[in-house]
Parts: sequence; C-alpha cells; structure tokens
Amino acid sequence: MSATFLDASVKPRARAEGHSDQALLRGALRAMADAVVILDPLGRIAFLNPIAAHLTGWRETESVGRPFIEIVRFADAQGRGVDVLADGGGHVSLLLRRDGHAVLVDTDVAPILDTAGLQRGSVVTFRNITAARRLTDELTWQATHDPLTGLSNRRAFESRLKRAVATAGKQGCGHALLYLDLDRFKAVNDGGGHIAGDELLRQLASQLRRQLREHDMVARLGGDEFAVLLEDCTREQAALVAEKLRETAVAFEFGWQGLSFRIGLSIGVVAFADGRRSPAELLRRADALCYRAKAAGRDRVVVDSG
Repeated sequence: MSATFLDASVKPRARAEGHSDQALLRGALRAMADAVVILDPLGRIAFLNPIAAHLTGWRETESVGRPFIEIVRFADAQGRGVDVLADGGGHVSLLLRRDGHAVLVDTDVAPILDTAGLQRGSVVTFRNITAARRLTDELTWQATHDPLTGLSNRRAFESRLKRAVATAGKQGCGHALLYLDLDRFKAVNDGGGHIAGDELLRQLASQLRRQLREHDMVARLGGDEFAVLLEDCTREQAALVAEKLRETAVAFEFGWQGLSFRIGLSIGVVAFADGRRSPAELLRRADALCYRAKAAGRDRVVVDSG
C-alpha cells in the first residue's frame, strides 16, 4: 500500500514489525486469486494486485494515485455505468477493460476502518465469472433443449404449458396446444438411414420455427413428435396456424444422397381458456386428436370441438 498508517512515534522495533506485517499483507494480497483494489479516503487507488491489473489492463504503477473510477469501470447489461462505491457492490457487472473488451465479474466493496472506527479507505474485490456463467448457461440450455433440433424439449414445454394453464385459469386468457406427428417419416429412415432421419428433423424444425410468432413455443417431444404452444390465441387462429404448419411440411422436399422424400403432418389442436384441464390432460387430448387425423388418412388437422 502507499501508506502504512503507522504512528511515527512508535519505537523502531515496533515500526520494523509493522513494516514486516505490511510486507506480509501485500504479499498475501498479490497472491490472491481475486482482483483486489485498495482505495484511500479520497477514492484514489493505493494498491492494485496482479489479478486486478490483468483484468483491467492497467499496471499498478500507472494506477496508484489516480481516481478509482478512471481505472476500474463497471457497467450494467445495457452498458450504463455502475458506481460500485456508491451501491456497495454485491452484484454481477461488466468490467470495462482498458482495451475496450468487457468481462463479466461479481463485485464487493468493504470499508477499511481504523481502531477508532473511522473509515480510512475502501477495498474493492471482483472476480471474473465469464467462464462460469458461460458453463451455467450451457448447462441450462442443455437441460431445456433438444440436442438434435435445438428446439425446446418436453420438460421445458410442459413447464411452459403449466404456466399457460395457470394464467388461463386466473385471467381467462385464451391459449392453444398443437400436437404434431410426422407422416411418412419411416420411409426416410428406411431409405436413407437414421442419419438422414436426423437431418430431416433438423431441417424441418427450422422450417416450423419460422412459421410461428417469436413468443410461440415449439418443442420436440421425442422421435418425430412435436408440440406447439400458442399463447393469447383463439381456436380459430390456432386452426389457421396448424394449417400453415401442415402446408409447410407438405411443401418441404428433403434430399439425401440422390434420394428425394416428401412428408406430411398430422396435427391435433386443443384450445383452452380456463384451468379446468391439467397440462397432462391437454397433451393427452391433443395427442388423441392427432391420432384421429392419422386414422382419417394422415396429413390433416383435427381441431377439438370444445
């Protein structure tokens, strides 16, 4: 640190011991895995450990004596400046490096008090959590998405459907559930193998996603079965969307190693505007309507009469 705060009247031996303690403290701070910045009472930098220098892009020799806010700058997710000295830290922020890059960090601020309880400065600590957040986001994505198509998986879909049923029950909002099953998909697996079938599912999933609104949810439930949740949607609107999805599948021609395949979609549609039926009951009903569409000749839409 730039000052020891030791009383000049102490005996030489005591002063030497104090300097030894200061050297030990500085060594410990330099060895820490977290970034540490120590400020004087005026908010100027008195010490910057190597991790803080690495993360900010400023060397300690360049930083000591300069205002903290000139060297260590934080921002929120929208890029607006964050004053961690004023708000006390304790949250995740973006650290704006000297080279213009941003690093995700969690921060903390604590006062440095003397024996009389007076504040003699502050210590700011922060830790790079970019990799940890990336791993958390990746694990979350894997837990809620189908690895083949990138669509939501059954678990995520059922969770969203549960919330939709709850809002329908409390607010009387109208929603619709579509259950989709591919027609003639077995011919693709038989003719081109499972690799061809997987590629068809990937391409078709992208085609279906483009036919929906941004806030609509489409999920792969497993195999060649999909589901769509249309929130704030009437039965008539849902029937039109289902027909558009069916036409998209019919128009889709899948080519594989010189072979060409055409598929179709059988779709069951259930609209709901209350919470009388559980998510499981709605899925069973939509699945039954989809089966009815297949039994009636495939490649068609069957809408629940209510």
